[in-house]
Amino acid sequence: MKKYLCTFYLPASLVDDFWSTIPSHRQYINDLMRDETIVTYAVNEVRSKGWVVLNAKSEEEAKEIVEQFPIRPFISYEIDELFIFDSMIGAPKLVLN
Repeated sequence: MKKYLCTFYLPASLVDDFWSTIPSHRQYINDLMRDETIVTYAVNEVRSKGWVVLNAKSEEEAKEIVEQFPIRPFISYEIDELFIFDSMIGAPKLVLN
């Protein structure tokens, strides 16, 4: 499995139609995180841009996943295959007693 970074861009004005998709979008993201398709998901504080690291076999498969985002009609995005992705997520802390 390869890792891909999706950078997505939110519209300057977030209309009611956008907000109504958020519950289904969060459910979709949570489901993909649970099955480890999505590794990380983040949105900046000003709600203009977000980042998703996901596992996929190909860039085409990564695009197919993003195309299913409930917020897809409101965003544009770019996908990049990652060469290196290091993370502390899920790594247990070593405790010496």
